[in-house]
Amino acid sequence: MQQKTSPAATRGGSTRREDGTRRLLNLLFALSVASEPLTTDRIINDPEIGYSGRERESRVKAFNRDRDTLARLGVYIREAAAYGDAKNEQRRWEIDRRSTHADGTALSPYDAQEAIAAIDQLFSLHAADPARWPLQMARAKLCKIAGIDPETTHVEQGHAAADLAHVWSAFVRRRPATFVYRDARGEERTHIVDLYGMFERGTQVYLVGNDHDANDLRTFRTDRIVSAKKAAGSSKPYRIPAEFDVSGFQFLPFDFSRNDPVKARFSFAPGCGMHEIELITRGRGSIATDEQGAHDWIVDVRDLDAAASFALEHAHLGIRACEPAELVERIATRKEQAVIAHGR
Repeated sequence: MQQKTSPAATRGGSTRREDGTRRLLNLLFALSVASEPLTTDRIINDPEIGYSGRERESRVKAFNRDRDTLARLGVYIREAAAYGDAKNEQRRWEIDRRSTHADGTALSPYDAQEAIAAIDQLFSLHAADPARWPLQMARAKLCKIAGIDPETTHVEQGHAAADLAHVWSAFVRRRPATFVYRDARGEERTHIVDLYGMFERGTQVYLVGNDHDANDLRTFRTDRIVSAKKAAGSSKPYRIPAEFDVSGFQFLPFDFSRNDPVKARFSFAPGCGMHEIELITRGRGSIATDEQGAHDWIVDVRDLDAAASFALEHAHLGIRACEPAELVERIATRKEQAVIAHGR
């Protein structure tokens, strides 16, 4: 099951224009962090990118429009070479890193100014959203073509935005990112990290990568990055392991506890589609489907109270807690309390 990172699916209450903007950035992220070209279906069916049309054809058309929009901004998505039997293979897509902003002669200064204005318009909708980082790099290249100082144009970068831009630049170039990070206890420490991916939870964006000191994968919240250094061009590039899947690092409400994890089993009614299940489970745990079409979800849970709330919040989708018994009991107790309170 896939994850992204993406950054994130669109948030409730947003306008269609904002949804389209966020989808563009999510698409750019997905392709940037992918270890191999992505198929059309993987792109248009990924809930984190945000192609929400019911019909496949409408989602494909939206993807094609987004490719055209990004191309006008200087970011080119190309069809990758076919694997195996081309007749039986889906089309696969990747960022054309060679063409993207590589040739300054392709744009006149006037065209570059138009593109900068379009990017600034996108930024104005999501001023603090790290999902804009890829376009930040594109904008800098366009400013050079237009003969404009990127630091003095009307979209100003504060120190925090500049630090995050350094982190993103290191990620895109596959160079270790060096940053000072403030943990949950308020302690600050310098980390050197090979960044592998990112994802959103609520309004927070998280980075996942191999921490050099710990020699292990770690997760970092971007709003806790105090400062960052520009990645040295002489630093050795790294490779993202093919087996890495950022979905295993995405948080759910019942993850936030110091308790040891316990295996929990939830079931989804046969009528619940896989698209809805993927939105709920965020690629965590494992899902099995029986002959009747019902789905069982096995996942580690640290906070049983939060897991009970989670199950009740999604009860309208046919989710039901089956194990452990303590979780089932807590849900039953909450239901009884709700009935009693309603009867008063």
